[in-house]
Amino acid sequence: MIASLLLKSWLIIGVAVLLGTFLFNRIRVLIQLRHIKGPFLSKVSWIPHSLALLSGDCHNWYNELNQQYGPLTIISPTVLLTSSPDLWSRMNTHPGYKKSKWYYRAVRFDWRIDNVFTQIDNEKHDARRIQMIRGYSGAENLTLEADIESCVVKLLNLIRSGYAGQRKMDLAQKISFYSLDVISTIGFGKTYDLLDKDGDPNEYVKSAHLGLETCNRQMAFGTWWINRIPFFGPKTDLDIETTKGFYKLKALNASMVEARERDFNEQKTRGVVPRADMLTSFMRNGISGDELKAENILQVVAGSDTTSGALRVIFLYIVTNPRVYRILQAEIDSAVQSGIAPPAPGIIKHTQAKELRYLQAVIKEAMRVSPPINNPLARDTPPEGDNVVIDGEAIAIPGGVSIIPSFKAMQRSKSVYGDTDLDVFRPERWLEERDQKKLEAMNHSFNIGFGHGRWLCLGKAIAQRQLSIVIFELFRNFDWTIVNPEKPWKTANRIGLHVTHDMWVRAEERG
Repeated sequence: MIASLLLKSWLIIGVAVLLGTFLFNRIRVLIQLRHIKGPFLSKVSWIPHSLALLSGDCHNWYNELNQQYGPLTIISPTVLLTSSPDLWSRMNTHPGYKKSKWYYRAVRFDWRIDNVFTQIDNEKHDARRIQMIRGYSGAENLTLEADIESCVVKLLNLIRSGYAGQRKMDLAQKISFYSLDVISTIGFGKTYDLLDKDGDPNEYVKSAHLGLETCNRQMAFGTWWINRIPFFGPKTDLDIETTKGFYKLKALNASMVEARERDFNEQKTRGVVPRADMLTSFMRNGISGDELKAENILQVVAGSDTTSGALRVIFLYIVTNPRVYRILQAEIDSAVQSGIAPPAPGIIKHTQAKELRYLQAVIKEAMRVSPPINNPLARDTPPEGDNVVIDGEAIAIPGGVSIIPSFKAMQRSKSVYGDTDLDVFRPERWLEERDQKKLEAMNHSFNIGFGHGRWLCLGKAIAQRQLSIVIFELFRNFDWTIVNPEKPWKTANRIGLHVTHDMWVRAEERG
């Protein structure tokens, strides 16, 4: 009896201590952040942010908050949101900042193992980045451009043979097929062949999107830690025949990686030079086993969805703006006639496409108005806090809080782009600006959408190479219309990547 009473007393005391500590820390942070504006409910509860993450539209919620409360605002008790390009740059270069666990643990595609994107230990991240940078740069893949060109040709052939002048098509799906074929070809030398099949029998696209949905829920509810509980977390021994959804994608890719790793080790023993692709580069630089599989699944999901998202956004803004459409197509035709670009069926080179100023302006402007990547790439402030200057105002930020970049609001920064037509898609702004310092600030703001400093996106160069080539060839070869201009697509933001479908278009082959 006495023992039971003592146990209950200690339990009550323990719960009281935990609750008291929790409340004390909440009140302490609330006081420390009292000088930063934001909705009252967001200052005391995580619920508004979680609902925004689940809505599939959190990037617009972020933008609205920054427009209302300024370039630094509160979105949950310990999370801030910034639209300041200067602060975002500082968060990626200033000592002491690190990736926030609440986001990066939730978006692990393999809950047991970090990849270069999810690694929150700065030193481990930097070491892994060194191992991977040559593979992503294309320095060890001599067929990179040829591999991309072959997939562009397949995309054009599919449109020409199956859809142009015949029937509508879901361009969002075809762009996903293209991106997955590219990343599988340059990633581990074995294309998924989705474009040749005009189908996805192994449901790569669906599986990847299911994986993003799962990660998004974990992030919104903060339940990533459940994966570590025995019998609750996802199983680790994946079988291709019995697993479904995202785990089938992981199983298929794990099987391919294991086969390539065996071949690599055998060839290395025999002194044979293995195929030059990204996976080979990673293995040459010491990545193996489960870590190699983790990096590969990151390539497939993130690498394909980011490129797909950018291509869809650029395409949509061109087709829905007739003036821009006419000017761009005239530049494309002129490039062919003048010999800058090869005549069809040749494919333009990246170096040639870079010379087309209006094309480059269109790509930048579409990605400025509607950033295709809106990941809440949260960074924890240094333990001692930080003193920053935003738009000329000195602001003290305490240690132990997390800061998210608001990319849509960042690309509407008045201090960078001026006060007028910030919401307007106008590629000419990149060509007309004569103030060199302002143009440099615009380019800097655009470029940090790919990350910055030690966390600059490794796949940036590969993605940019594809955007110019694909957009040029789509509008060189076909005339396009949107089937339903009032609702051109269905899309949802999942962990910052856009899951898009039903982007119905019609194509007519140009003469």
